[in-house]
Amino acid sequence: MKNIFAMPKLTTQRLVTIAMLIALAYVVDQFKITIIPNQLVISFGFVVNTIMGAITGPVYAFLTGALEDIITMLLSSNAANFIPLWTVMDAFISGLYGFFFYGREISTQKKKDWVYVSIAVTIITVLGSLILTPLLIQIYFKTPFVAQYIAGRWIKVFEIPLRILVIMLILPQLQRIPELRKLMGLNK
Repeated sequence: MKNIFAMPKLTTQRLVTIAMLIALAYVVDQFKITIIPNQLVISFGFVVNTIMGAITGPVYAFLTGALEDIITMLLSSNAANFIPLWTVMDAFISGLYGFFFYGREISTQKKKDWVYVSIAVTIITVLGSLILTPLLIQIYFKTPFVAQYIAGRWIKVFEIPLRILVIMLILPQLQRIPELRKLMGLNK
């Protein structure tokens, strides 16, 4: 069993890669598709979180997710609306990406990898989009859990296949790059 608290060596290359991914996450977060305002927003930030988790592992992904959320909030027009629990949730979700994808080689050719990514993405999406986000919206904005689902929160379920497909298309390709393989904890 792998140690979930294993922390890869924080080299200059890893730090620069983390900084570039935080910058990329900020840029990607600017492009969102709003279906239902303040309820249902589709973003491709999960791609950057997956890559960040695969490169840093769960602990650094947690810390990097928190840092990325704080930086994104400070650079946005909503900086006055900073909600600390949202940062903790984003950090937790980033840590899950690290837990599931660091040191794990993914191949589009292997059926078990498709199942693994499907399970990982389902867990992360259900926890992040269907449980924790509605809970925080209920706590901070007083919008009841049930009202959020009636308004369309349940539609987030349809993101799961999209996320699986995108991760399975991108991650195996990135794992073919020798420098990234090393950062991802893949020794072969």
